[in-house]
Amino acid sequence: MYIKDSKGSSLARVERGRIMTSSGSTLGYVESGRVMNSSRSTIGYVERGYIMNSSRSTIGRYERDRIMYSSGSTQLYFHGKTIMTSSRTAIGYTDENIDNYLEEVVAYIVFFSKWR
Repeated sequence: MYIKDSKGSSLARVERGRIMTSSGSTLGYVESGRVMNSSRSTIGYVERGYIMNSSRSTIGRYERDRIMYSSGSTQLYFHGKTIMTSSRTAIGYTDENIDNYLEEVVAYIVFFSKWR
């Protein structure tokens, strides 16, 4: 699944367990909630609704329709194939429903993207 900016330019691709550049180079992996960089060093965790740094300190939360700061305020919303700011302005799109690759999309946004 491709992740695109608001103008339709490809930023990244995700598949089950893997996060890539739009051209297919590996940025990182997501395995059993553990987020790793391309060298497979652990950089964080995305599991059971929590986003954690490599020390397992909670830095945020996620649900099917949003990413939240640790304070509970919404950082980004998801709606179908659209990624939106907290004010509901679209900043990105995907070519499949975000639900299909939720952990990979959350990991991309938090650990690899300009939207973090």
